[in-house]
Amino acid sequence: MDDPELVSAFVTESREHLADIEEQLLAIESAGDQADPGLVNTVFRSVHSIKGAAGFLGFTALGRLAHGMENALNLLRQGRLKPARELTDALLRSADVLRAMLDDIEHSNEHDVEPQLAAVEAAVAQLLAEEEACPLAMQRGAGRAEQGAENTQHGAGSA
Repeated sequence: MDDPELVSAFVTESREHLADIEEQLLAIESAGDQADPGLVNTVFRSVHSIKGAAGFLGFTALGRLAHGMENALNLLRQGRLKPARELTDALLRSADVLRAMLDDIEHSNEHDVEPQLAAVEAAVAQLLAEEEACPLAMQRGAGRAEQGAENTQHGAGSA
C-alpha cells in the first residue's frame, strides 16, 4: 500500500480491536453455553473489521487469517459451536499472529498463516464432530431407555 497514513491508521485501529480480545475470548470460554451473545458479536465484529480493512489495503495474509477466525466466531454466534478450550486456544494464538503481523506490516504478506488457519479449522472440525456425536449418543440412549420400558411393560403383562 502506497499510503503510509492509511496503513498507519489501519495498524492502530487493528491493534485497538485486538487489545481486549484475549480477555473477551477467555470470558466466552468460561461462560460456556451461557456466553453473552453480545460479547461473541463484539469479538466477531473486531475480527471482521480487521479482515475487511486488510483486504482493502492488500494485506492478504493478514486478511486470510482474520477470515479463518471470523468463520469460527460466526459458528459460535450461530450456536453451531459451543465455546471450548481448543477453539479459544487456536483463536488466541491467531490473535497473537495477527499482532506480530501488524508489528511488521510491510512484510505481513510474506507470513505463512497456513499452520494457524489449520489449527483453527482443526479445532472447529473437532468441536463440530463432538456436537454431532452428542445428540446421536443421546438419541441412542433414549432409544434404549424406551426399549427397556417396553420390555418391562411386556414382561409385567405376561406374568
